Amino acid sequence: MNRHFKKYYFYFLARIFDYLNLYQKSVPCYAQTIRFRSFFWDSQTRYAHAITKNPKKITLQIQGGIGDFLQHLPFILQHKSYSYIVLTHFLHAESFFKALRINVKKYYFYDNWEDYVEIRDKLQTLPNTFVCPRTLFFNENPFSVTKKKSPQKPYVLGIHMGSSKIASGKALSLNFVIKLFETLIQLQYKIILFGTDDELKSLKIKSSQNVIFAKDKNVIKNLSLVNQCDLMVASDSVFKTMASMLNIPSIVLHKDNKNLFRDRTFIEPYVKAGSMSVYKYQHLENEVDDALAFTMKNINALFKAS
Repeated sequence: MNRHFKKYYFYFLARIFDYLNLYQKSVPCYAQTIRFRSFFWDSQTRYAHAITKNPKKITLQIQGGIGDFLQHLPFILQHKSYSYIVLTHFLHAESFFKALRINVKKYYFYDNWEDYVEIRDKLQTLPNTFVCPRTLFFNENPFSVTKKKSPQKPYVLGIHMGSSKIASGKALSLNFVIKLFETLIQLQYKIILFGTDDELKSLKIKSSQNVIFAKDKNVIKNLSLVNQCDLMVASDSVFKTMASMLNIPSIVLHKDNKNLFRDRTFIEPYVKAGSMSVYKYQHLENEVDDALAFTMKNINALFKAS
């Protein structure tokens, strides 16, 4: 049975177990379903429900980077009493979850794909241990008490050029970001630049009344500023995920390569929801003018409509 049919098989088997109130059997079936397609139909919602109804004590795995953490957060924040294991390349994961008062049983860190696979495979052998459910959108912003304002002039645009160390190839071209910044400043937009201190220094841009740097070592403080943006322009990064989950329009630029997990988990659902536009490049440094034209066309269309 190939992957395409397996997700149907496990999904419908889980539905049968749900109907019979056999949640201890439907949970592993839903876990298999989302293994083959993260957001297959309503599998994540039903999976979360089955977990809460499961009479057995289970442990949930939080895997990936901080962008993955965000999609897991809606479930975690509603169910802090569950036992959690974190498998990540994000070195500040412990402080992230502690700040949200989430108790994590154990952390596993990796810095390459081989280590990740080895640890992941070991965790899969643990009894009653499953991946944590995901959610596409936040009902409430977990990092800010301020409500999202309606877009109004001067519009606020977020820009994130960087990426995690384990996926440094995702970072946007310095030349593209500088040209975008110069264009937006001329049009009198307010800008929030997200990134590390080193990333933002490379731009050689000074902060001002219309330019804010979001570079705090505490990533939660930076994530809380996303709520102030009317639009986000970013690489395939945590900040575009944060914007997407808050239903803030985003323009994402990423390499035109095959990555089904990225596309089906972090791109396609938001494009379908109408909140994300995507520019796929071969070599961004060679496509700066085309990428800039695409970005400005989408920015102009959005704010013209508002």
